[in-house]
Amino acid sequence: MALITFAKIEEEDPYFLDVDKWPDWQAQFGNNNPLTLEIGFGMGSFLIEMSAQEPKTNFIGMDFYHKGIRKLMTRIKKLQLENIRMAYGDVRFKVPLLFKDGELDTVYINFPDPWPKKRHIKRRLIKPDFVKLIGQKLAPEGQIHLATDSEPYAIEMLEYFNADPMFQNQDPKSGFLESRVDLPKTKYEKNFINAGHRIYYLEYSRLGIVAPTT
Repeated sequence: MALITFAKIEEEDPYFLDVDKWPDWQAQFGNNNPLTLEIGFGMGSFLIEMSAQEPKTNFIGMDFYHKGIRKLMTRIKKLQLENIRMAYGDVRFKVPLLFKDGELDTVYINFPDPWPKKRHIKRRLIKPDFVKLIGQKLAPEGQIHLATDSEPYAIEMLEYFNADPMFQNQDPKSGFLESRVDLPKTKYEKNFINAGHRIYYLEYSRLGIVAPTT
């Protein structure tokens, strides 16, 4: 399957958004269905499967990896999926601009880069300020799902989310879910499971308290 060029996507595709302000998601999708965001969608397989499983949910993928964007947009066209939009850019800068507080119902972060070298740890996405940001953008009782194969990063995620009063761990006994049977598995995830590696799954609900402002 030939991939659409990135230049053509930028110029012509209305489902591709490279903007620095709130785009009015209801107008973008033509409805007021729940909004789900996947941060760092890779090649887009998880996002594609979820959008097909939940046609009454609006999905937004956010990434800046050109090959993944091209593959995702090509598949959206081929499958004629109407409930996906793609937001381009660095999530740390775009999430505050593109979403109002309490606007998101669900967030997925699957296998964010663990930056395993000590000198690179500061580049990790999941930090206390980012946890706070996601808490602000999630609606009360909204959910965030995370997955990683990196034990040190998983422990760090657990620590940061457990420390934030806006979130409730859905498995408070161990902190980690054993599996996610109702969600599609990414190619990356399948490869690690087949190789016998443990996947660390975390799920949090957004409590109905007022999000602190920055």
